[in-house]
Amino acid sequence: MKKSRPKRLWFALGGFLAVAAIAGSPQQVFAEPQSTGVNQEATVTVKGTVFDENDEPVIGASVVVKGTKVSAVTDIDGNFSIRCKKSDKIVISYVGYDPIEVSASANLSDIKLQAKSELLDDVVVIGYGTTTRRAAVGAVDQVKGEKIAERPVLNMTQAMQGAAPNVIIQSNSYDPNNQSTTFNVRGVTSTTSSSPLFVIDGVVADDGAFNRLNPNDVENISVLKDAGASAIYGSRSAAGVILVTTKSGKKDTPATVTFSANVGWQDPYYPFDTVDGYQNAWLYNQALLNSGLAPRFTPEDIQDLYNHRAEEVWSVDEISKTALQQKYNVMVQGGSKNTTYMFSLGYYNQASNLVGKNNQGIQRYNMRMNIGTDIGRFHIGAIMQFTRNNSMMSDAYLFNVYADSRRTPKYYYNNTTMRDGLYVNNSYGGSPVGALNSPGYNKYRNNDWSGTINADFKIIEGLKLRGVFGADVNNQMRSSRSMPREYYSPDGSLQTVSAKDYSASNWNYDSYRLNSQILLDFNRTFKDVHIVNAMFGFTNESWTGSGNEVSQGYIDPDLGTPSEDTTTENSAFGGHTFLNDRGRTSISSLIGRAGYNYADRYMAEFTFRYDGSNKFHKDYRWGFFPSVSLGWRATEEEFLKRYQQNVGDLKLRLSWGILGNQAVGDFDRFTTYQLYSGGLVFNNQAAGWAGFNSGQDDLTWEKTKTYNIGIDATFFKNALQVSIDGFYKRTTDILQTPRYPGIYGTSVPRANIGEMSNRGWELSIQYYLKTGEFNHNFNLNLGDTQNKLLKYPGHENIWNMDGLYAIQREGMPLMNYYGLETKGMFQSYEEIESSATLPGIAVQPGDVKYVDQNGDGVIDNNDRVVLGNPFPRYTFGFTYGLNWRGFDFSMFWQGVGKRSQYVRGEMLEPFHANYSWIIYKHQLDFWTPTNTDAEYPRLSASGSSSYTNNYKGSSLNVHNGAYARLKNLTLGYSLPAKVIRTLGMSKCRFYVTGENLWTICNKSWIDPEVSNVSSTGGEGDTSAGRYYRSYPSLRYYGVGIDVTF
Repeated sequence: MKKSRPKRLWFALGGFLAVAAIAGSPQQVFAEPQSTGVNQEATVTVKGTVFDENDEPVIGASVVVKGTKVSAVTDIDGNFSIRCKKSDKIVISYVGYDPIEVSASANLSDIKLQAKSELLDDVVVIGYGTTTRRAAVGAVDQVKGEKIAERPVLNMTQAMQGAAPNVIIQSNSYDPNNQSTTFNVRGVTSTTSSSPLFVIDGVVADDGAFNRLNPNDVENISVLKDAGASAIYGSRSAAGVILVTTKSGKKDTPATVTFSANVGWQDPYYPFDTVDGYQNAWLYNQALLNSGLAPRFTPEDIQDLYNHRAEEVWSVDEISKTALQQKYNVMVQGGSKNTTYMFSLGYYNQASNLVGKNNQGIQRYNMRMNIGTDIGRFHIGAIMQFTRNNSMMSDAYLFNVYADSRRTPKYYYNNTTMRDGLYVNNSYGGSPVGALNSPGYNKYRNNDWSGTINADFKIIEGLKLRGVFGADVNNQMRSSRSMPREYYSPDGSLQTVSAKDYSASNWNYDSYRLNSQILLDFNRTFKDVHIVNAMFGFTNESWTGSGNEVSQGYIDPDLGTPSEDTTTENSAFGGHTFLNDRGRTSISSLIGRAGYNYADRYMAEFTFRYDGSNKFHKDYRWGFFPSVSLGWRATEEEFLKRYQQNVGDLKLRLSWGILGNQAVGDFDRFTTYQLYSGGLVFNNQAAGWAGFNSGQDDLTWEKTKTYNIGIDATFFKNALQVSIDGFYKRTTDILQTPRYPGIYGTSVPRANIGEMSNRGWELSIQYYLKTGEFNHNFNLNLGDTQNKLLKYPGHENIWNMDGLYAIQREGMPLMNYYGLETKGMFQSYEEIESSATLPGIAVQPGDVKYVDQNGDGVIDNNDRVVLGNPFPRYTFGFTYGLNWRGFDFSMFWQGVGKRSQYVRGEMLEPFHANYSWIIYKHQLDFWTPTNTDAEYPRLSASGSSSYTNNYKGSSLNVHNGAYARLKNLTLGYSLPAKVIRTLGMSKCRFYVTGENLWTICNKSWIDPEVSNVSSTGGEGDTSAGRYYRSYPSLRYYGVGIDVTF
C-alpha cells in the first residue's frame, strides 16, 4: 500500500487541470442536510433572499442552520433554499458584514446585512502566511483593492499615493510613456536604496511587475513596516515590503461575471502663465534699460504686438492637447465544493497629451487566471498572468521641446506656421510643434509572463507541507528611428537634413526570475486558549538578464534600411553595437517563524531569515536577520472587561529586529575591465585601450536595527478605530564611495562605511457612522519621518545643482538645499554703502540683499546656510465616503504638511540667461521705486551686475512645498435590484469621477506634487528644480460603469 502512494500522488497532480476544467461553473446551490443534526422527517424547505444595506442582492453569502452542518449559499439574485425545522435558527454571514441570526419560521424574503463596523477579525496578509487584525503584532497596513480599482491612474504606484500612513509616493513626470516616481515606506534608511521589496501572491517581484498589475485584479495590498512584519524577508526588507494578493474565486459560489468600463479625458494644465506679447516686449526693454543696455523693441514693435494680441497662441498650448483615457475589464469568478476559479481580462489605453504623429501613448493588455482545487489532503493552485505593454513616443528630445515651448514669448509671429508642408521656425530659431511632428519615433513593446504553482499537503491536523514554484519571464524591446525634419528659417531659407542625421536602432532585453519555496507550516490551538504557530522553510530566488542593442547610422532616409554608407561602429552618427549587457543574481534563504497566543490576550512572535547572496564574496555572503514582537490586548484582562463591552478594544505592540539591504551591483566585488576603441594614437595610428574599475572583496550587507511601538484602539463599540506607531531605525555598513585623490586613475569601489538614522511616527483613524439612512465612512492617515546622517565619507559633500547648492553633512538630514539667505531688497544707495555685498559686484536699489552670516563684511560662500530639505514630512491622506439609497459619494485628499521645493531658471528669473526671453505672470511683483515691498528684485538683463547678484543661489530659490490636493472625487448610483434583476444582473452602477481637481498650496504657479530629487537624496544630482521642463500636470474627468451578472 505504501508503494502505491506516489503513483496516486502523481495521478492527482497530473489530473489537476482536468479536475479544474470539469468543475466549471457550479450549479446554484440548494443544500441538502450534511449531518444527522436535523430530523429528516420533521424538516421543511425554507427559502429567502439576502440584501445588503443598499438593497443589492448579496451573492455567495453563507447560510447555516445553527448547531448543524447544514448549509447553503446565496445565488446571483441573493436567493437561497435550505431544509431545516421551523423551530431552527438560521445564521447568515458574509465577508465584511455583521452576521445575522433569524428564525426559520420568520419572513425571510428581505434579509438585510449591515456592513461591519468592527474589523478585528479581518484577515491580514503577512509574509508567508496570514493573521487577523486582532492577533497581529507587527506594524501592517492593509489597503483594499476596491480603493484603487476605480482610480483613473496609470499604474499601481500612483494608486498607492496617500493610501496608508508614511507610504510616500512622489512624481517626477506625468508622461504615460516615461512616468518616473519614487516609492518610500517610512522615509529614507540608506543612501543607496530606499525602495521597498515587492511580493505578488507570495513570490518576490520588482516595481516593474507591481506597476504592470491590473488594479482590478488586486484583492488587497499589505504594507509591512516594522521588523516584526518585515524581517521574514531579511536582506531586502529594510525599506519595507509591499505584499499584493490578487483576486481568486470562492468555494460553493455560483459563477459571476463582472464588467467594468471607465472612459475619460486627461486635460493638461500649467499652473504658470505668461504675459501678453506686448507686455513681454515692454518689460524686456525695461530689463535692458535697467542694465544700461539699448532696448530691443521699438515703440512701433510694441504697438504692433498690441494690435495683434488677439491672434497670439502660446507655444505651450500649441504642443498640448486633451487626451482620451480608456479602461475596460471583465472578470469571471466562482467555485464548487472543492474548486475555485477566477479569470480576468483588462485593457488600458492612455493617449499622449502632446501633439504629434504615430498614435503616441500607451496601451496595456492584462490577462490573469487563478485556479485552485482540493484533492484529498492536497490543495493545488495555479496562477498565470500575461501583460503586454505597447507605447509610442516622438524621437524629439522632449526636455528641449518642453523648455523651448515655455521660454518662447507669446508674440503672434511666433505662432506655429507651415510653408510647402514644412514647419517654419519661430523668431528664436525653434518649432516645438515641428519637433513633435517629426516622423521619427521610439516604439516600445514589453511582454511579461508569470506563473506560480503551489501545493499544500495536510500531514496531520494543524501541520502542512507547502511547496511553491514561480517564474517571471520578461521581454523588453525598443525600436527607434531618428528622422530629423527639414524646415524653413524665419528668413525664408530652407534648412535641409544631411543623410548622416538618419539612424535606426533596436534594443532588446530578456530576463527571467525563478522562485522556489518549501515550507512546513504548523498551527494548532490547545485547550481553546493556547494558540501555537510555527513555520520553517527554504527559498531560492534567481534572476538572469541579458540584452543587446544595435544602432545604424547613415541609413536610407525613406526606407529606414541600410545603405552603402551605413555603419554600426561607434561614431558621432548614431552607430554602435552592445552585445554583452548581462546580469545574474541568486539568493538562497532559510526562514522561520514561531508564535504563541494565549487567549487572544498575550502574543509573542519570533522570526528569522538567513540569507546568502552571490553578490558577495563567500566569506561575507551570509546574513542573519531576526525579529521579536510582543503584543498585549489589555481589554482581555478582567479589570478592563467593562471597558471592552462599553467602549472598545485596546492592544499594545512592541517589536525589534534587524533588517537588510543588498543594494550592491551584481559584479561590484570583482575588478572589471572595459575595452575602448580610439582615443589614443600609437605609431601614428588610432589605438584602442583598456580601462578598469576596482572591485572589493569584503563588501557585505547593510543592516538596519528597527524598533517599533504601537497602539491599536477602538471606541464607540468598535465604530472608531485608531492605530498609532512610533519607530526608530539605525542603518550601519551603508555602501558609500570613499574620498580619493583625482590622480587615482579609476573609480574607487564602494565600501561599508556609512551610517544613518531615521525616526518617525504615524497615525491611522477609521470611523464608521450611520445616521438614519446615511452611512458615513471617514479614513485619515498621517505620518512623519526624519533622517540624519551619522557617518559620511569626508564628513560632508557640497555640489552645485545648477543655480543652488546641495549639502550632505554628518549630523544633518540627508541632502539639504544650501545657499545664501536673502534679507529683502536694497532700498537706497545709503543702505548699500552700509551693507555687506558680493565682491566685485556693483549693486543698485532693488537688487537682492544677503545676510552676512559671519559678519566679515563680505558676502561669499562662507555665508551659505541650510535653506531647506526636499523630503516630504507630515504626509497625509483623507477619504470621506457616503452611501444613501443607492447613491455613493467619495472624496480623497492627499498632501504634504512640510517640504522645501527648489525652483530655478526661467521660473524664477525673468528673461533667464541667454536662452529664455519670457516673463511669467507670477514674476510681475518685481521691485520698482513705487513697489519697494516686492517679492522679486528689479528687472535686469542676463550678464549684468544686478543679474549676477540677484540670482546667486539663495533662499529666493526655495519655496514652501506643502500642499493639499483633491486627488479624487466620485459620485455613483446603483440601480435598484428590482429593476436590474429582470435583466439578469445583480449589480449595475454608474459613476462620474475626477482626478487632481483642486490644489491648495503656497505658490499657485508650482505643481507642489512634483518631486525635486530621487528617493535617496540624489547625491550629485544637478537636475533638481527643472520640473517645469517636463510633461504637464494632468486633470482627469470621466464616467464609468460596473455591472455584475
